[in-house]
Amino acid sequence: MISSGSPEILSYRHLLTGAVEEFLRAEAMTGSEIARSVAELVVTLSRYREEGVPLSPIVFVTDDSRQLLTQVGGREIVPVGVGPQSPVTIRNALKLCAPLAKAEWFIFIERLGEMFRYGLFRGDDFVLAHTPIEVLRSITSPSVRIVAVAQLAENVIELRGSQGNSRYVYLSGARTEVPAPIVIEKLVNAATQDVPPPSREDVRALYRHAFLEMLRLAHGALVAVLPPGHDGAPYFVDRLLLDRPIDLTNLIQRYNESLTDDARAAVQASAHLLQGMLASDGITLLRSDGVVAGYSAFVHHLPTQMVETTNNPVGGARQRTFAALSTRVGETLVGAFYYSQDGHADCRWAGDKA
Repeated sequence: MISSGSPEILSYRHLLTGAVEEFLRAEAMTGSEIARSVAELVVTLSRYREEGVPLSPIVFVTDDSRQLLTQVGGREIVPVGVGPQSPVTIRNALKLCAPLAKAEWFIFIERLGEMFRYGLFRGDDFVLAHTPIEVLRSITSPSVRIVAVAQLAENVIELRGSQGNSRYVYLSGARTEVPAPIVIEKLVNAATQDVPPPSREDVRALYRHAFLEMLRLAHGALVAVLPPGHDGAPYFVDRLLLDRPIDLTNLIQRYNESLTDDARAAVQASAHLLQGMLASDGITLLRSDGVVAGYSAFVHHLPTQMVETTNNPVGGARQRTFAALSTRVGETLVGAFYYSQDGHADCRWAGDKA
């Protein structure tokens, strides 16, 4: 029997707002409009663009901007505007602040009574320093009220709170496998497996910074990690090897010993160069002793190395290449990593087999 009443209207925004409200309650951030406003942040940041250019600012919502700076290692604040607590103010804040929130700059939204004050604050963009959201990921403090909203990939958002709660929000059919930042840690382990302990943590910090920035830029990437002293021949038949491989371990040791501006600039520049390689076509070649060996590498796929169902390979070229690289992990390679534009990431590391 067909009902004559009006159909009930269902919206994913209602479901999302309810989930965000539950998350905020666990973070002791309650109020009539805060859930709707943070839900607006999640939806808007999932595919944010200005003048057709994709932007991926990290936004921190807080009850105390001074406490925010203290907790996450921020510096000066640049106030931009004020508005009522509402999704409209959130959209205005992003429009005015998102084009500026690059490199060391982050957006803050502060609750003041029934109003939002918004603007930017500065972090430290040095690749060996922890970013504000990395610091927030390590905080578990019942007395602090800070929530970060960050786009990890198109349609993939991380919610992170200062009281230790976190959520990964997948929109528009994005994959829901292990979140990319968790996979990144496995790649960091592979790329620093043979770095001497005095420098290992700093090399890990540099790689983590470069790899997470790769996620924010929303392009695909492939990485292969070679053993120390290897150049990948003959497996990588087409590759651009650096005549002078970038020895990150040595560069960081020199900086820690001298603490000069030149040594700092050399470390920073090497990270930027690595980010450019990760954004290039082909495979970026690293060594497990903290050396960047080359980029724009390619392999020839054998039919048995393709991921298949029936007679057709599944996935794009990157996924098939990753399948081929994975067969070499533990033999030719220490590790292999794959990241697609839709936010899916996977990593194989020989250390997992130990």
